[in-house]
Amino acid sequence: MDANSDGRDDYSEVDNMRIDVAQLEFIDSNLRTILTETEKQTGLEFTITSLYRINDSGVHGALPLRGTDLRMRDQAIGERVEAHINSKWAYDPSRPQHKCALLHGVGSNLHIHVQTHPNTVRR
Repeated sequence: MDANSDGRDDYSEVDNMRIDVAQLEFIDSNLRTILTETEKQTGLEFTITSLYRINDSGVHGALPLRGTDLRMRDQAIGERVEAHINSKWAYDPSRPQHKCALLHGVGSNLHIHVQTHPNTVRR
């Protein structure tokens, strides 16, 4: 792209890139459903801060992808979104101590970790 009069290219104005997760077939179908339905049901637009992690032995490294992180700027909103997801989805009914959504981190690292398991089901 050509540089603007101030020397920046046209891409420098882009703060965030939007991705339609519903189209990403490498994401577990339940995880895609959780993400898309939660946006629709809450009216929020999420920023994904982590998807696939190379050499990760957990859900961020599994294929199909079973874990993602959503940026959260407000603790109270994060708690409501976390509760919303966990009220609608069971991570693994045989292990009820595990949840599909976990709000954690502090300050600029506050995020909701959303994860699925092969046994994840709707409540």
